[in-house]
Amino acid sequence: MYIEPKDSRRRYTKQCLFDSFLQALEIKPVSEITVSEICDQAGISRKTFYKYYSDQFALLLAMQDDLFAGFERYVEQLPPNVFDMAPALVSFASDHRVIIRSAFENRGDGNFIDRVIAYLYHAYHDDWERANPHMSKQDVTFLFHYVVSGLVGIIRLWLFEEPDLTADEVAKKADYLMRLSTPTDEQG
Repeated sequence: MYIEPKDSRRRYTKQCLFDSFLQALEIKPVSEITVSEICDQAGISRKTFYKYYSDQFALLLAMQDDLFAGFERYVEQLPPNVFDMAPALVSFASDHRVIIRSAFENRGDGNFIDRVIAYLYHAYHDDWERANPHMSKQDVTFLFHYVVSGLVGIIRLWLFEEPDLTADEVAKKADYLMRLSTPTDEQG
């Protein structure tokens, strides 16, 4: 737990609930976990659970908030170089794999972004393999998700942080960055 309540009983209760929930998340998705199951494993009454959280999804959000607080502290210690930062962030994700996986899994049924990425993967993955015959299938898959997730990030940044840029300006930036990070036979 990164955000520790000052009261020792509250800290103990939350830690027990977090630990119990993490154990359940290791074997099944949050939608299949019941409050009773969490409470039984934690040795906490349902009444106490509901004092803190409305349901298992609220507990997941609280755990994500806690994890984000830890993430912020972790990133503050890293150098601002993406090549140094990337392995450290992968390590952080590995250390918190269960909760991070659950966060990705629970973006909501039919999430637009997930649907777009899945569609693009199925529509273009074979083309990416043909364009990069020197790469393994696994590396092409990682490259595809790296580039597409970056494109999604660029669009999000544009819509929320840089709305004054034109669509053409954003498209040119995206094209430039994708060409930098996407090796193909045509480039070299």
